[in-house]
Amino acid sequence: MEYREDVRVFLMYDLGTFAARSGQHKAELVKGPRDRFKGIKTNNRIEYAKNITTCAVKAINACSDKSRKILTGVYILDKTNREVMKEVGYKNSRYWDLKHIAIDEFMDNFAKVQKEMNLKPSFKLIK
Repeated sequence: MEYREDVRVFLMYDLGTFAARSGQHKAELVKGPRDRFKGIKTNNRIEYAKNITTCAVKAINACSDKSRKILTGVYILDKTNREVMKEVGYKNSRYWDLKHIAIDEFMDNFAKVQKEMNLKPSFKLIK
């Protein structure tokens, strides 16, 4: 079984849901995923959420520095595009080009990490 999901929807909405299910707040993912349920018996939904969250964090960390700043700012820290644009120091058109590159990078890295982790059921992120 494979889920198909729009990458922007996944980053904006689903990642926060998976983080909450795994016992974390989305903003805490900047520091990396943590196991809040260590030593406690967890169910499959919690384990799956933890694995998806770990996969997403590893995929973001594998991106280039500019891409990582954009993805972290917009999708994890919930900053506006305008705020992130000022932080990375680019004008409007260049920022949007970089954001598209960042999303493509994330999608590629997510697929690689997901395959390495043998995550089932898998996610196929689409544009």
